[in-house]
Amino acid sequence: MSSSSAHGESPTHSQPSLCADCGAPLTGPFCSQCGEHVLDRHSLTLWHFFQHNLLYELSHIDGKIFRTFRYLLFRPGFLSAEYFAGRRRRYINPVRLLLTSLVIFALLPNPGSMVMSIGKLRLNLLPPGPPSSATIQETIGKVDVFGILANFLHRQEQRKDLKSEAAVEKFNHELKTYGTALSFSNVILLAAFLALLYHKRRPLFVEHLVFSLHLATFVILFSFVPGPLSLALVNLTHGSELQIAAGITAFSLISVEVIYLLKALLRFYYPETQKLRWRSAPAWVTLLTVVAIFFVNSVFITLTYAIGAAIALWRV
Repeated sequence: MSSSSAHGESPTHSQPSLCADCGAPLTGPFCSQCGEHVLDRHSLTLWHFFQHNLLYELSHIDGKIFRTFRYLLFRPGFLSAEYFAGRRRRYINPVRLLLTSLVIFALLPNPGSMVMSIGKLRLNLLPPGPPSSATIQETIGKVDVFGILANFLHRQEQRKDLKSEAAVEKFNHELKTYGTALSFSNVILLAAFLALLYHKRRPLFVEHLVFSLHLATFVILFSFVPGPLSLALVNLTHGSELQIAAGITAFSLISVEVIYLLKALLRFYYPETQKLRWRSAPAWVTLLTVVAIFFVNSVFITLTYAIGAAIALWRV
């Protein structure tokens, strides 16, 4: 009989000797290799979950969630610079950040869109959010600005009833689903474009990819702004006043995006630039890059919508 039993003491449960995550030997409540916390009876209670997970993240402004989104929205390019400075644990991973934004977007109603017209060509400025209309033909007309789906639409009309309410509803659902999923390809294309422009300043492709992930997340979050503003303008103004207010609003929104992208590029690709001098070469190169990115990214977004529409049309 052991000494503990001899004195009437109840046996205690010993902590696991190996980490459940990485398998490293444990010497305390946290793993010295991966930082995983050892589960105990208290950590599995409902109160502990609310206190240390939900309430902590929602009430602490310096938590990962609030810190990441605060820097993403108000310090352009800062998160990308922090990532390659080795300070990563303080913020949400850029891939997870983008996926979270896409999930939020997929669950919420379509926030609307901003379109840039160049003659007969209409390019989308804010991904995702493919337009949906009362008929599939009207939606295809808005999405297919390059005219590449006309023949496919004609063949599908001969094979299926595309005018039924069920077909339209399924098409719009599939279009939003695949348009949102395919928007991730915009990140890869934008990263490749930035790699061509800035390969001397940032030689690794992953550097441009992380920057594109953060930029795409900002643009997705920013895409929710035009919808409420447009609704407010419709309710507050009429006729010519509405057109003037809509023009000023669109110009203001595009200006915000331009300024954000300009500051992000300067902070990430020209960190040695302390004060921006508009006559300096970095400033002019960056400004021209902003214009190029806007145009190229708009083409990418528009092509994404067209591909998403083709898949949705095929699945109806």
